[in-house]
Amino acid sequence: MSDSRVVLVDECPVDLVEAVERRGFTTETCAGPDAVFDALDDGVGGVVLCGDVDTEFVSRVRDRVGVVPVFFLVTRGTAAAGGSAHGSGAIVVSLPKTRKAAAAVAARIERTIEFSRWASSGRDSNSLYRTVVEQSHDAIFIAQDGDFRFWNRRLTELTGRSDDELAETALLDVIHPDDREKVRRISETRRRGGDAPVSYEVRLVDAAGDVRECAANVKDIEYHGSYGVLVSMRDVTEQRATEAQFRGLVELARDLVTLVGTDGRIKYQSPSAADVLGFDPGELVGRRVSDVIHPDDWERVEAVFDHALQTGADGTDPVRYRHRNAEGSWTWLESVGSNQADTSVGGFVVTSRNVTEQRSYEQRLKRYETIVESIGQGAYVVDGEGVVQFINETALSRTTIPMSAFVGRHISALRDAGYLAADQYERAQAALDAILDGESDRERFEIELSLPARNYVVEFTVSPIVGDDGAVEGAVGISTDVTARKRYERRLNALHASTRRLTGATSREEVAEIVREAATEVLDYAISGVLLYDESLDALVPAAFTDEAWEVFGDVPPIPRGTGLTWEVFERGEHNLYRDVESNPKRFILDAGVREELIVPIHDHGVFFVASLDEGSLADQRIALAKVLAANTRAVLDRVEREQLLRRRERELASQNEQLESFASVVSHDLKNPLNAAMGYLELARERDDGDELDRVADAHERMAGIVEDVLALARNGQTVEQAERLSLGSVAEEAWTTAASDAPEATLTVDGDVAVDAHRGRLRQLLENLFSNAIRHGGDDVTVSVGPLGDRDGFYVEDDGPGIPPDDRPRIFEAGYTTSSEGTGFGLSVVMSVVNAHGWSVWFVESDAGGARFEITTESDR
Repeated sequence: MSDSRVVLVDECPVDLVEAVERRGFTTETCAGPDAVFDALDDGVGGVVLCGDVDTEFVSRVRDRVGVVPVFFLVTRGTAAAGGSAHGSGAIVVSLPKTRKAAAAVAARIERTIEFSRWASSGRDSNSLYRTVVEQSHDAIFIAQDGDFRFWNRRLTELTGRSDDELAETALLDVIHPDDREKVRRISETRRRGGDAPVSYEVRLVDAAGDVRECAANVKDIEYHGSYGVLVSMRDVTEQRATEAQFRGLVELARDLVTLVGTDGRIKYQSPSAADVLGFDPGELVGRRVSDVIHPDDWERVEAVFDHALQTGADGTDPVRYRHRNAEGSWTWLESVGSNQADTSVGGFVVTSRNVTEQRSYEQRLKRYETIVESIGQGAYVVDGEGVVQFINETALSRTTIPMSAFVGRHISALRDAGYLAADQYERAQAALDAILDGESDRERFEIELSLPARNYVVEFTVSPIVGDDGAVEGAVGISTDVTARKRYERRLNALHASTRRLTGATSREEVAEIVREAATEVLDYAISGVLLYDESLDALVPAAFTDEAWEVFGDVPPIPRGTGLTWEVFERGEHNLYRDVESNPKRFILDAGVREELIVPIHDHGVFFVASLDEGSLADQRIALAKVLAANTRAVLDRVEREQLLRRRERELASQNEQLESFASVVSHDLKNPLNAAMGYLELARERDDGDELDRVADAHERMAGIVEDVLALARNGQTVEQAERLSLGSVAEEAWTTAASDAPEATLTVDGDVAVDAHRGRLRQLLENLFSNAIRHGGDDVTVSVGPLGDRDGFYVEDDGPGIPPDDRPRIFEAGYTTSSEGTGFGLSVVMSVVNAHGWSVWFVESDAGGARFEITTESDR
């Protein structure tokens, strides 16, 4: 062993160092564990440390030089700690206090290093080395020609012999005399390659003469070029002593315990079969298990059975299947098998329990789980302390964090991970506290989650989990992603706000600017604009663009009819989402870089658009909002045009009133004054001569005066009525009759029902006086005139029982100066029309039931 070194860490006992060197090793002492790694190379056979087991150190050594034995010298009080180190490959040895103990430890170090080097050179080095190191709770040894060549500490404990004693002891010397022949026979058969068991039971006799019952497992190996066997022995003395007790427990157990032979027949059935399956245990013994297992389940059970027979493995994984019961139906069992085919048991020990109810519960639970995973909502379960017990996949899908990062942790982990701001966490915690404290049966709240991909708005509903005693044991939370809904609500609110602004707009330019702002706020696109139709240019003219739109499109000239995508949408009257604008030959502006464009018509007025330089961004609910915005815009532009037309008409009426006032002034002063002078001179002439000629001049003067008065009334009544009052038609009619019928005492006025009229009192009286005078003039002094409300419309009528108006004359009756009477001026009905127009009313002529004239005035103003 002169080519091997043993590295000793810290201050190992001097006796141990000397004993290791006597075994032919070179020793090297390091001041601490970290210094060991500077000394590690292929020549190091093992490492010895004084102190507690350090599994991480063992891993680091293995990573550096492979499988090298690492020994930890511990005091007797901590030696038991070695059990927890088996899995790491650490070898725990009691710290030697004497020279003899040091020699024994050195011998063990030598044997282990020798075995390690042999194992490392073999094909199964890792598995063999783990067999020795990690399973050191069993007695492990290698035997050649009936002698011990290698053994672990457990064999010295089991036999009660020291390492030196075992080195001088033959293998059969530790075997009970009654079992030596069996061991010898099995060993010889194995060496010849015959069919020998790999597992069997044997009794050992320790140094004190006590008998130990052991279960042995044997494997043929080649050890340093020669045939040998690797043997693992487990002390089952106490196990055998308690088997009788176990049998009693089996007889009383509620679970089924079944012994199944390797031939597939039941060799033993515990009494619990009566309770679980309804069979007397004896009824099942001797039957094949395939006869009592559901055919659909037998293939699965048989596969486990065959695999265990072929490999010698236990059926450690539970198997569920249906077992026939005494009633002929099926009972669900869950079984675990222990392979005892190579022991005195000679078969499989199968432990089963009735899981019929549990399976039904699990099926319901699975259905619930399927529902929870399918609802598209996040689901959370927390216990009474607020510790997360469950999260479904939908909730986790918003993150890339595994379930283990949340399950088993308090909900504050969301805050600590940065997903919830402090105020958001406080809101969630307050709601959860209200549920867990029993203060509320349901809490609903919204929080904002800040996740790496994007932010979410989530609506939570939290409900309590109540135990059988009525106490709150936890809570269930259901979360719904309402981000899209909140975004839509925000856009909808922006649409309402833009609509309110639109209602106050007074010009096309102001409307276009508001729509441009709305396209940005409501539709959330920076590139947007409005084009309005200009009739004089027969073109769509840019009215309002965002800065981004001007930057993308540049200075956009008026777009002539039939040109570009905007005209295509405007003329068709339907919106269009153009997905590939760059390749569309109808685009008006080339090389703008726009990939997608949504153009929405504002019917009869123009279009507005939003555009994107990226693909796939113009979609979702925003198209519907764009159509609503277009409809609102059209309504406002229609109103703006009507108001502009009305204002233009008002300006025209104001101009007309001014002209009529000027005309009335001319009539009043420039005509009446000379006429009055002429009438005065006529009176002077009468004093000198009172002939018939002067009478004809007087008649002419009177006629001229009547014409002047009618023209003056026509001019003044044609002016627009600015202020009206609610008047009683009957009352004003009575006043007008008093004046109009003063020279016709036989004429009669009939008021057939009163009606309220919004009018200028003086002008309404003038209208009625002219209609009454017209009726008396044409119907005679005994004419009857009727006034009353219209039955089917808002307004009133004036009719008489006179001769009426000939059909040929009716189209011209409202013309100024037209008359069929030699005494009339022809302005009476013209004055009526001017009063009607001034109020915004309408007048119709029809024949009365008595054959006379009937005038119907509708008071539904169009102003």
